[in-house]
Amino acid sequence: MEDYGCLPDSWSYNIMIQGLLRNNDSTSAIQLLNEMVRKGFSADLSTADMLVNLASNDETVSRFLLS
Repeated sequence: MEDYGCLPDSWSYNIMIQGLLRNNDSTSAIQLLNEMVRKGFSADLSTADMLVNLASNDETVSRFLLS
């Protein structure tokens, strides 16, 4: 994304995280969430909602949320 001059924002991160979660790729979703936070963006209600909903079905996300 950035290679093409399109800088991400919270909204675009949420869309990418949502896509990864829908494809059952929680590990990549968590990595992207960490990148989002490292770049100064905060997880918003939408981000939290996606992760909480997934946590009930995914042990990886549950461990991440509890750490």
